[in-house]
Amino acid sequence: MQTGFATTSNMTGGPAALVYLKFMLRAFQLMISEENRAVRRHKSVSPGDTFFNFVKLSLLENTMLKYRWLVRFRDQVIVDSTFPPYPSKAFDKRISNYINSMDLTELPSGIVSMSTTNCCPYACPFCSTNARQNTDTDLDEELLKKTIREIEALGVPTIILHGGEPMYRYDRFLRLVKHVRDDMCLWMFTTGYGVTEEKAAELKQSGLFGVWVSLDHFDRDVHNRLRGHPEAFDNACNAVEHFKRAGVYTCLSLVPPDDLLDPQNFRRYYDFARDLGVAEIRVLERKPSGREACRGVIAHSPVLEQLQKDLHADRAYRNHPPLSGLSTWLEKDPAFGCQCRFEYLFITSTGDVQPCEASEISFGKITEEEFPVIYERICKAFPRPATGCIPMVMYPEIREYQKTKEKMSARELAGVAANIMRGFQSKGSIPGAYKQIWSVYERRLKAYHNRRAQPGASA
Repeated sequence: MQTGFATTSNMTGGPAALVYLKFMLRAFQLMISEENRAVRRHKSVSPGDTFFNFVKLSLLENTMLKYRWLVRFRDQVIVDSTFPPYPSKAFDKRISNYINSMDLTELPSGIVSMSTTNCCPYACPFCSTNARQNTDTDLDEELLKKTIREIEALGVPTIILHGGEPMYRYDRFLRLVKHVRDDMCLWMFTTGYGVTEEKAAELKQSGLFGVWVSLDHFDRDVHNRLRGHPEAFDNACNAVEHFKRAGVYTCLSLVPPDDLLDPQNFRRYYDFARDLGVAEIRVLERKPSGREACRGVIAHSPVLEQLQKDLHADRAYRNHPPLSGLSTWLEKDPAFGCQCRFEYLFITSTGDVQPCEASEISFGKITEEEFPVIYERICKAFPRPATGCIPMVMYPEIREYQKTKEKMSARELAGVAANIMRGFQSKGSIPGAYKQIWSVYERRLKAYHNRRAQPGASA
């Protein structure tokens, strides 16, 4: 797959195994580096804890790659669009975080996603931001810049800037992009609206690594109808081309409409995405949030779950972009469970810090408190991973929260959100990626806390 300056290719078999060994070698080098050893001494993380974390990292990597391929992008390799490219400063930061953090509540989130504007000219029914075209309600630009710096200081390796539609306020968006440090992996979401060849090149030069372009169908009329805009399809396809030519790692983001749950139609979409030359397809199932929350919980699609496995196993699709993000696989027992907090956090266009876009429960507002204060609160509410999806498992509780939230303060809302999370974790189980090591983790965690409680222990 090649257009302009951007080239991607899938990696399988021997070449992929060799790169995986390079990943683990780099992890070992980071583990024994003096800088990381000093961090662990300060945190009272023992050599045994460090080795355990190294083993845990390898298990998580194996799970992530079970139904997808590595992607070579120019001189880098991508495990998944949610993981920084190898090699990069952000990759080293992400790996170091895993190795240096014994307590999962102290592990920096893999990604923080920030809505830079609530404005968007489209009208997507499943959107959680309820986008409009009034810029007066957008957060102060200096507050966003300050929050970006606070996110970086916490050790988060990846940041996503999106909207609404970030290109709707391009000049402001570009200033925020330029504000992100070069040791962060910077992504954006876009519908494709307002993307030109010049703007795509400017964003790349300013530090943008990757982009997800929303494109929900291979049929122009269907996509335009889903997005409520007569030029949505052409905008998306043109944006893909512009970003590829600029050298940006270009992916599609897909919320499959009902007809794509027909395997034959999904395969047509898959061929269409290959022909566009994108690197990955992020498949997002509809969740009970935004304007569609009233529809209730829609069960995970068994068709999508099976398609991901079948397409990965079929050699005829080895050159198609890998599918990633499918909650039919990720949130269930064999994989990672809910990705929130450990892998992902979301800051809304009104400043609420949520586990994700779809969960719609707030642990605090950056307009009222410093982000690190809210971040510490939300970390404590996620002591362990759990199977399931928060808005699906806790739908009645979140609907009640939405009805009463206007009557409560931000601090009271955070308390209710923490209770919802306790209920979610009590209903879920330890997901498969962690299950085989969980009893060992609990023993090591207890010893870790006992060690830190002793007089003279570091930090």
